[in-house]
Amino acid sequence: MEPIPEDIVAFLDANVESFEQLELLRILGQAPDKEWQLAELAREVQVDVQTAARHAAALGARGLLTHVVRGAETVYRYGCEKPALERKLREMLRVYNERPVSMIKLVYAQASNPLRAFSDAFRVRKEK
Repeated sequence: MEPIPEDIVAFLDANVESFEQLELLRILGQAPDKEWQLAELAREVQVDVQTAARHAAALGARGLLTHVVRGAETVYRYGCEKPALERKLREMLRVYNERPVSMIKLVYAQASNPLRAFSDAFRVRKEK
């Protein structure tokens, strides 16, 4: 089997911190016109609502999903800020659908990289 393309590896490394974020993007990508409540997304990804909120906020900050406040509730849907980002996300999701085990292994390998954890500590501070 061919390795995952380098541009997809780079996109994943720059934008997806965990399996849960990868799953959240997959779920949103399967129904791009659907608006999701946070509790629905949490159920689908099998995490608690607070964890889903953190992941959605991180992905939203990177321009990988759209959120809209409707009254007291925020709904989420698939959608990127920039067309180039949209193309990369669609390509990443295509590879994920074709080779889920390889993509999951890659996400876990990147998440366990000590240099990434160190750099992420600074990214969190910067985002606040």
